Amino acid sequence: MATELGDETIEATVRSFSVLDVLIDSAQPVGVTEIASRTNMTKSTVYKHVNTLVALGYAEKVGSQYEPAIRFLDCARRIRWDNDLIRTVREPVDELAEMANEVAGLVIERNGVAIDVYCADQYYSGTFPAYNTRHLHCSAAGKAILAELPDERVESLARTSTALTEHTITDPDELLLELARIRERGFSLDRQEQFPDVNSVAVSVETDSFVASVYVSGQADELSGKRFEENIPGLLLSASRMLASTLE
Repeated sequence: MATELGDETIEATVRSFSVLDVLIDSAQPVGVTEIASRTNMTKSTVYKHVNTLVALGYAEKVGSQYEPAIRFLDCARRIRWDNDLIRTVREPVDELAEMANEVAGLVIERNGVAIDVYCADQYYSGTFPAYNTRHLHCSAAGKAILAELPDERVESLARTSTALTEHTITDPDELLLELARIRERGFSLDRQEQFPDVNSVAVSVETDSFVASVYVSGQADELSGKRFEENIPGLLLSASRMLASTLE
């Protein structure tokens, strides 16, 4: 996930957050070698950063690998309940999750990533991350947002696309074709593009002040077929209209 950085940044902090991004984006614990590969750092540098995160309580060691610490959930809760936007969208998203019997959420775009504003995770099974940031190019929520952005912005973001699974679209031209299909049908599909064995569907939410999308995610073997391509999109289109009206 590329973010433009100014001159007044501390490189060590940037690297630590790059390591955190890898931990947060991974469905399973990851080792130093994998983190180094995905951040373009040396293994010795990664080792120092990840152990600093462990010491500060933001990462946990699992055998020889690492994962985000539970402290992040506490941080998220402190932010969530004091946010007017979250209070506004919580009820409609909760209703969507109940109707779909899956994880549902609302995301907004900030600095080239899709950020979960609220996730109704009462059906969350622990197989994929909740309360997370999402890559724009490979998540249903992110692609729904990309389809609403100006062409020049999309082309810039498409050039930095990286593969998270074997199904991730990384070719800029192919991604632009995918976005054209999303605009035509009105919703986006993620077929295991961000997380293995996880499918998701999303619809953009039109507001005057920001670009958002509402999504449903579930196990690929359960969220599939007509339910994946017709039933859930229908629920999302209705939810999108309700949220757009609520957020006016």
